[in-house]
Amino acid sequence: HKGYTTRELANLVGVVPATITLYENDKNPIKYKTAVLLADILKIDRKLLFDNYTSFIDYPYNLLLQEVRSQLSLNQSQMAQRIGIAPNAYSAWERATRTPRRKEYEKILPLIKQTNIKSTHSTNLLL
Repeated sequence: HKGYTTRELANLVGVVPATITLYENDKNPIKYKTAVLLADILKIDRKLLFDNYTSFIDYPYNLLLQEVRSQLSLNQSQMAQRIGIAPNAYSAWERATRTPRRKEYEKILPLIKQTNIKSTHSTNLLL
C-alpha cells in the first residue's frame, strides 16, 4: 500500500517477513497491537485489519462485557463461571487491566449472542 517490501514492513512492525506473508494470505490472525501498529504505519483505518476477536478487543471489550453481564443478570463470579475462568480474571477484564485471549473470546461469544445488545459493534462481533 505504501511501497514497503515485506521485509521493510516486517522490520517496522517487529515481526519476521514470513509473518507478514501469513497475514497477507489470511493464514494467521493479526494480533490486536500488531494490527494497530500496521494500520498506523500504512496510514489506513485499523478496522480494515481486524477480525471478530480484534474488533471485540477494540470495542472496548470491558464495556461490552459489563453490558452482556447486565443483560444476563449475572454477577462477575457467575459470568466467570459461565466462561470457565477465575472470578479475579474476569474482574480484571471488566477493569480493562487484563485482556481476554482468543480462546476465551470463543467462550464469551455465545454469551454475547444470548443478549439483546443491538449495537453495530456487537453485530460486527458476531459475524
